[in-house]
Amino acid sequence: MGKNVSRRDFIVGSGVFGTSAAIAGLVGCAPRSRADASDASEKKGKDRSPSSQLIEVDEKDVARTEDCDVVVCGSGSAGTFAAIRAAELGARVIWLEKTNLKGGTSTVTEGTLAYNTQEQLDAQGPVDLQAEFESYMQWHNWGAYAPGIWCYLDNSGQALDWAISHGASMSTGGQGSLLSCFDKEGNWVNNGEGMLKPLWAYGETLDNLDFRLESPAVNIILNDEGVGGVYAKCGDDLVRINAKATVLATGGFGKNPEMCAERLRVPSERVVFLGFDGQDGDGINMALAAGALPQAPSAVMYGLSKACGESWSSMLSIFTQWPPAYRYPLEIGKTLPMVNQSGKRFYNETLAEDADTSRLNTAIASQAKAFTLFDEAHVEAYEGEDKLNEFVAFMGVGSGELRSLVEGSDFVWKADSFEELAELMGVDSETLAATMEDYNNRAKGDGSRDPFGADPALMTPLEKKPFYAVQVEACAYSTCGGVRGDYEARAVGHNDLPIKGLFVCGIDNGSMQFNDYPYGLHGGSGQGAACTTGYVAATAACKDLGLA
Repeated sequence: MGKNVSRRDFIVGSGVFGTSAAIAGLVGCAPRSRADASDASEKKGKDRSPSSQLIEVDEKDVARTEDCDVVVCGSGSAGTFAAIRAAELGARVIWLEKTNLKGGTSTVTEGTLAYNTQEQLDAQGPVDLQAEFESYMQWHNWGAYAPGIWCYLDNSGQALDWAISHGASMSTGGQGSLLSCFDKEGNWVNNGEGMLKPLWAYGETLDNLDFRLESPAVNIILNDEGVGGVYAKCGDDLVRINAKATVLATGGFGKNPEMCAERLRVPSERVVFLGFDGQDGDGINMALAAGALPQAPSAVMYGLSKACGESWSSMLSIFTQWPPAYRYPLEIGKTLPMVNQSGKRFYNETLAEDADTSRLNTAIASQAKAFTLFDEAHVEAYEGEDKLNEFVAFMGVGSGELRSLVEGSDFVWKADSFEELAELMGVDSETLAATMEDYNNRAKGDGSRDPFGADPALMTPLEKKPFYAVQVEACAYSTCGGVRGDYEARAVGHNDLPIKGLFVCGIDNGSMQFNDYPYGLHGGSGQGAACTTGYVAATAACKDLGLA
């Protein structure tokens, strides 16, 4: 296998979306003057307008009616697997994507968790799926929907093997169950390059697959038996698409502020959702209108928190917010103190966030403002390439990059005392000074017990001037609560019965959730479940049609 390309360089420097600006412009706070920066966490997100395209439909406005076997709404991993698999089995498929970008956020995802692919069986033998089921259910306090989890566990290996058989360049590298994508030279690439593009190329060979960009489903068609298709806006025309099976895979509701405000357990305007437009909840709302039951509506797929004004993979985010397990070497990677708008600590900073990303994000979003503090010693520690060889190899870190970002950010403040720093941050100077005196004493081993349960051995004393504060914010890849889907990804209605003709896939299907996404425990399961539910829904729909 060839040399791995830097994941960071690929995500924010090249790849599907060209330049770092393409990604950075989609996430985080817009740069502001320093005078305005302290208000960023309250202002961000409020200018996001709802992207929902659902409308009330009057049949007299319908320009034309089309008929197909399967209509698929959404072109991410779930929609891709559903549309192409259904067409391969012989169904006449109309495939709708509301935006002008095929694949959506799935194009930039990194890994896919799947169980018992042929490669895994050959290398390691079968995974104990019962143990995995119990692990998922325990994480979610046994509130997840068991048939939906078993849909994923039993079928993910088959779904990914299908993709690999059609050109997806995916492998576990002989270890574990997380598949990554590689190009012909063995360089790592993301799912857009390694999985979706080969499948799309195969789909273009299928004459019975009709794919349409900028063609949103705007309402669902209900009949006496269940669901009979969707209304869609295709160009200037309102089109009635009659379908024997309707697959909803529209990607959650992270870009719909009204739904976020209604459903999230923290103030939603304080959470930045990464990814692209189109995550407006339309698929979920159409399924609910058809009588589907909601499942885990508040569940969020949190990532790692980040510095305001920066991308998720900026060095400023990485070296102030990422957990110790991601910092190399660990002796310079102890956790940093965090304070809120009052200059007080609010969290156990020594928790390992790679295990549970919802904790820190929930804590940050529960504060009106949040800041991470560090000192000159911390900046110096991450400056020398001799100390960063392991991290350089993985993420493409350059010497001097952290200092450059620290000095250029509108969301970083610098002073020679904590009192002066507090004034720049807009917090009470006496309170911050007292907070940091208490923190430093404990971090240096005064033997006192931390009121938040932090381990003093993992706390980093801040002693070398100047001192810095960076405003930080909670961020998430997407929401992951939706509606219930059963073992065949059929939408489940009242009395636990499937709704005829309706399938829910990807993160429109919330079956695997109750608490927030298990980032550390089952990282990659979001993509794995998307691929699996799309594949399973297509197979089940074609079985109904007598094609499978």
